[in-house]
Amino acid sequence: MTQGDSPRVWQRLDDPGAARVLADAQLRRYFEPFIWRERRVTDVAAELGVTKHAMLYQVNKLLRLGLLEVTRTEPRAGRAVRYYRSSSPGYFVPFAVTSAESIHALYESSLDHTRRSVLSLLTRAWSALADDPRWFGLYTYGDAGGLKSHALLPVRPASPASPVPGLLQWLLQEDVPAVWDNTAPVQLSRENAKRLQRDLHDLHVKYRALQKDAPGETYILRLTLAPVP
Repeated sequence: MTQGDSPRVWQRLDDPGAARVLADAQLRRYFEPFIWRERRVTDVAAELGVTKHAMLYQVNKLLRLGLLEVTRTEPRAGRAVRYYRSSSPGYFVPFAVTSAESIHALYESSLDHTRRSVLSLLTRAWSALADDPRWFGLYTYGDAGGLKSHALLPVRPASPASPVPGLLQWLLQEDVPAVWDNTAPVQLSRENAKRLQRDLHDLHVKYRALQKDAPGETYILRLTLAPVP
Protein backbone atom coordinates (compact mmCIF):
# COMPACT_ATOMS: atom_id res chain seq x y z
CA MET A 1 0.00 0.00 0.00
CA THR A 2 1.45 3.35 -0.97
CA GLN A 3 1.49 6.41 1.22
CA GLY A 4 -1.08 8.01 -1.05
CA ASP A 5 -3.49 5.12 -0.50
CA SER A 6 -3.16 5.16 3.28
CA PRO A 7 -5.63 6.87 5.61
CA ARG A 8 -4.26 9.96 7.32
CA VAL A 9 -4.57 8.30 10.71
CA TRP A 10 -4.09 4.70 11.77
CA GLN A 11 -5.79 4.20 15.12
CA ARG A 12 -4.09 1.40 17.05
CA LEU A 13 -6.51 -0.91 18.85
CA ASP A 14 -4.93 -2.48 21.92
CA ASP A 15 -8.21 -3.16 23.70
CA PRO A 16 -9.12 -6.84 23.07
CA GLY A 17 -12.82 -6.01 22.80
CA ALA A 18 -12.30 -3.39 20.11
CA ALA A 19 -9.72 -5.55 18.35
CA ARG A 20 -12.18 -8.45 18.20
CA VAL A 21 -14.62 -6.34 16.18
CA LEU A 22 -12.04 -5.93 13.42
CA ALA A 23 -10.75 -9.50 13.65
CA ASP A 24 -14.12 -11.26 13.71
CA ALA A 25 -15.96 -11.20 10.38
CA GLN A 26 -19.41 -11.54 11.93
CA LEU A 27 -18.89 -8.61 14.30
CA ARG A 28 -17.16 -6.47 11.70
CA ARG A 29 -20.19 -6.54 9.41
CA TYR A 30 -21.99 -4.22 11.86
CA PHE A 31 -19.08 -1.80 11.92
CA GLU A 32 -18.01 -1.65 8.27
CA PRO A 33 -20.96 0.48 7.02
CA PHE A 34 -19.88 3.28 9.39
CA ILE A 35 -16.20 3.40 8.39
CA TRP A 36 -15.61 7.07 7.67
CA ARG A 37 -19.20 7.51 6.47
CA GLU A 38 -21.99 9.23 8.35
CA ARG A 39 -24.87 6.77 8.71
CA ARG A 40 -28.17 6.33 10.52
CA VAL A 41 -29.03 3.18 12.46
CA THR A 42 -32.21 2.57 10.44
CA ASP A 43 -30.37 2.76 7.11
CA VAL A 44 -27.63 0.37 8.15
CA ALA A 45 -30.16 -2.04 9.68
CA ALA A 46 -32.03 -2.18 6.37
CA GLU A 47 -28.76 -2.65 4.48
CA LEU A 48 -27.75 -5.61 6.68
CA GLY A 49 -31.23 -7.11 6.90
CA VAL A 50 -31.51 -6.88 10.70
CA THR A 51 -34.01 -5.17 12.97
CA LYS A 52 -33.47 -1.61 14.15
CA HIS A 53 -33.37 -2.85 17.76
CA ALA A 54 -30.62 -5.38 16.96
CA MET A 55 -28.64 -2.75 15.07
CA LEU A 56 -28.96 -0.22 17.89
CA TYR A 57 -27.63 -2.83 20.32
CA GLN A 58 -24.53 -3.28 18.14
CA VAL A 59 -24.09 0.48 17.72
CA ASN A 60 -24.15 1.03 21.48
CA LYS A 61 -21.45 -1.65 21.87
CA LEU A 62 -19.31 0.05 19.22
CA LEU A 63 -19.75 3.39 20.99
CA ARG A 64 -18.60 1.93 24.32
CA LEU A 65 -15.54 0.43 22.58
CA GLY A 66 -14.64 3.81 21.11
CA LEU A 67 -15.07 2.65 17.52
CA LEU A 68 -18.03 4.91 16.75
CA GLU A 69 -18.84 8.52 17.48
CA VAL A 70 -22.00 10.61 17.12
CA THR A 71 -21.39 13.16 14.36
CA ARG A 72 -24.64 15.10 14.60
CA THR A 73 -28.20 14.98 15.87
CA GLU A 74 -31.18 15.80 13.65
CA PRO A 75 -34.19 17.19 15.57
CA ARG A 76 -37.63 15.79 14.78
CA ALA A 77 -40.95 15.11 16.48
CA GLY A 78 -40.26 12.52 19.17
CA ARG A 79 -36.74 11.18 19.54
CA ALA A 80 -34.02 12.98 17.59
CA VAL A 81 -32.15 11.05 14.88
CA ARG A 82 -28.48 10.43 15.52
CA TYR A 83 -25.82 10.02 12.85
CA TYR A 84 -22.75 7.90 13.51
CA ARG A 85 -19.32 7.48 11.97
CA SER A 86 -16.20 5.50 12.80
CA SER A 87 -13.77 7.19 15.16
CA SER A 88 -10.97 6.97 12.59
CA PRO A 89 -10.58 6.40 8.83
CA GLY A 90 -8.11 3.58 9.52
CA TYR A 91 -7.30 1.03 12.21
CA PHE A 92 -4.37 -1.20 13.12
CA VAL A 93 -4.95 -4.33 15.22
CA PRO A 94 -1.70 -5.95 16.44
CA PHE A 95 -1.75 -9.72 16.08
CA ALA A 96 -0.78 -10.08 19.74
CA VAL A 97 -4.03 -8.40 20.84
CA THR A 98 -6.24 -10.87 18.97
CA SER A 99 -7.29 -14.26 20.33
CA ALA A 100 -6.12 -16.05 17.17
CA GLU A 101 -3.74 -18.97 17.72
CA SER A 102 -1.90 -18.36 14.45
CA ILE A 103 -1.70 -16.04 11.47
CA HIS A 104 -3.66 -18.63 9.48
CA ALA A 105 -6.43 -18.65 12.09
CA LEU A 106 -6.63 -14.85 12.06
CA TYR A 107 -6.78 -14.81 8.27
CA GLU A 108 -9.53 -17.43 8.31
CA SER A 109 -11.72 -15.70 10.92
CA SER A 110 -11.21 -12.23 9.47
CA LEU A 111 -12.12 -13.11 5.88
CA ASP A 112 -14.75 -15.79 6.46
CA HIS A 113 -17.72 -13.42 6.11
CA THR A 114 -16.25 -11.87 2.95
CA ARG A 115 -15.77 -15.30 1.39
CA ARG A 116 -19.32 -16.34 2.24
CA SER A 117 -20.69 -13.09 0.80
CA VAL A 118 -18.78 -13.56 -2.45
CA LEU A 119 -20.02 -17.13 -2.82
CA SER A 120 -23.60 -16.03 -2.14
CA LEU A 121 -23.43 -13.28 -4.77
CA LEU A 122 -21.87 -15.62 -7.34
CA THR A 123 -24.58 -18.21 -6.70
CA ARG A 124 -27.26 -15.59 -7.24
CA ALA A 125 -25.69 -14.44 -10.50
CA TRP A 126 -25.27 -18.00 -11.81
CA SER A 127 -28.86 -18.87 -10.84
CA ALA A 128 -30.13 -16.02 -12.98
CA LEU A 129 -28.18 -17.37 -15.96
CA ALA A 130 -29.12 -21.04 -15.81
CA ASP A 131 -32.04 -22.25 -17.93
CA ASP A 132 -32.02 -25.47 -15.92
CA PRO A 133 -30.25 -25.67 -12.52
CA ARG A 134 -29.36 -29.31 -13.23
CA TRP A 135 -26.76 -28.04 -15.68
CA PHE A 136 -24.70 -26.27 -13.07
CA GLY A 137 -21.36 -27.99 -13.08
CA LEU A 138 -17.64 -27.80 -12.54
CA TYR A 139 -15.45 -27.47 -15.61
CA THR A 140 -11.84 -28.51 -15.08
CA TYR A 141 -9.63 -28.22 -18.14
CA GLY A 142 -5.96 -28.76 -18.90
CA ASP A 143 -3.53 -29.64 -21.63
CA ALA A 144 0.01 -30.98 -21.88
CA GLY A 145 1.17 -28.03 -19.79
CA GLY A 146 -1.12 -28.91 -16.86
CA LEU A 147 -4.28 -27.38 -15.38
CA LYS A 148 -5.56 -24.35 -17.30
CA SER A 149 -8.90 -23.59 -15.71
CA HIS A 150 -11.30 -24.68 -12.98
CA ALA A 151 -14.68 -22.94 -12.96
CA LEU A 152 -18.33 -23.38 -12.03
CA LEU A 153 -20.65 -22.54 -14.93
CA PRO A 154 -24.44 -22.81 -15.47
CA VAL A 155 -24.32 -24.32 -18.98
CA ARG A 156 -24.27 -27.85 -20.35
CA PRO A 157 -21.17 -29.08 -22.22
CA ALA A 158 -23.13 -29.73 -25.42
CA SER A 159 -24.45 -26.17 -25.56
CA PRO A 160 -23.36 -24.15 -28.60
CA ALA A 161 -22.81 -21.27 -26.18
CA SER A 162 -20.02 -23.14 -24.45
CA PRO A 163 -17.47 -24.47 -26.92
CA VAL A 164 -14.64 -26.53 -25.46
CA PRO A 165 -12.04 -25.47 -24.40
CA GLY A 166 -13.08 -21.79 -24.57
CA LEU A 167 -15.79 -22.05 -21.93
CA LEU A 168 -14.86 -18.80 -20.25
CA GLN A 169 -15.21 -16.91 -23.52
CA TRP A 170 -18.94 -17.47 -23.12
CA LEU A 171 -18.86 -15.18 -20.09
CA LEU A 172 -17.49 -12.32 -22.18
CA GLN A 173 -20.57 -12.10 -24.41
CA GLU A 174 -22.46 -8.81 -24.18
CA ASP A 175 -25.74 -10.37 -22.98
CA VAL A 176 -24.09 -12.23 -20.08
CA PRO A 177 -23.78 -10.39 -16.72
CA ALA A 178 -20.36 -9.05 -15.70
CA VAL A 179 -19.30 -11.99 -13.53
CA TRP A 180 -15.88 -13.62 -13.25
CA ASP A 181 -14.71 -16.44 -10.98
CA ASN A 182 -11.88 -18.58 -12.24
CA THR A 183 -8.99 -20.37 -10.57
CA ALA A 184 -6.02 -21.05 -12.82
CA PRO A 185 -2.34 -21.64 -12.03
CA VAL A 186 0.15 -19.70 -14.10
CA GLN A 187 3.93 -20.00 -14.13
CA LEU A 188 5.66 -16.63 -13.90
CA SER A 189 9.14 -15.37 -13.30
CA ARG A 190 9.62 -13.21 -10.22
CA GLU A 191 9.75 -10.16 -12.46
CA ASN A 192 6.53 -11.00 -14.28
CA ALA A 193 4.76 -11.93 -11.05
CA LYS A 194 5.55 -8.50 -9.61
CA ARG A 195 4.41 -6.92 -12.87
CA LEU A 196 1.08 -8.78 -12.63
CA GLN A 197 0.70 -7.74 -8.99
CA ARG A 198 1.13 -4.08 -9.94
CA ASP A 199 -1.16 -4.42 -12.95
CA LEU A 200 -3.92 -5.81 -10.70
CA HIS A 201 -3.43 -2.87 -8.33
CA ASP A 202 -3.58 -0.36 -11.19
CA LEU A 203 -6.67 -2.04 -12.62
CA HIS A 204 -8.42 -1.76 -9.26
CA VAL A 205 -7.49 1.91 -8.93
CA LYS A 206 -8.59 2.65 -12.50
CA TYR A 207 -12.09 1.27 -12.10
CA ARG A 208 -12.59 2.69 -8.63
CA ALA A 209 -11.92 6.13 -10.14
CA LEU A 210 -14.53 5.56 -12.86
CA GLN A 211 -17.33 5.15 -10.32
CA LYS A 212 -17.15 8.88 -9.57
CA ASP A 213 -18.01 9.75 -13.17
CA ALA A 214 -20.57 7.04 -13.89
CA PRO A 215 -22.07 5.48 -10.74
CA GLY A 216 -24.00 2.27 -11.37
CA GLU A 217 -24.49 -1.17 -9.91
CA THR A 218 -22.35 -2.32 -7.00
CA TYR A 219 -19.95 -5.21 -7.63
CA ILE A 220 -17.71 -7.16 -5.30
CA LEU A 221 -14.18 -7.28 -6.71
CA ARG A 222 -11.73 -9.75 -5.23
CA LEU A 223 -8.32 -10.12 -6.86
CA THR A 224 -6.11 -12.91 -5.54
CA LEU A 225 -2.55 -13.76 -6.43
CA ALA A 226 -0.45 -16.08 -4.26
CA PRO A 227 2.67 -18.18 -4.81
CA VAL A 228 2.23 -21.95 -4.61
CA PRO A 229 5.00 -23.65 -2.57
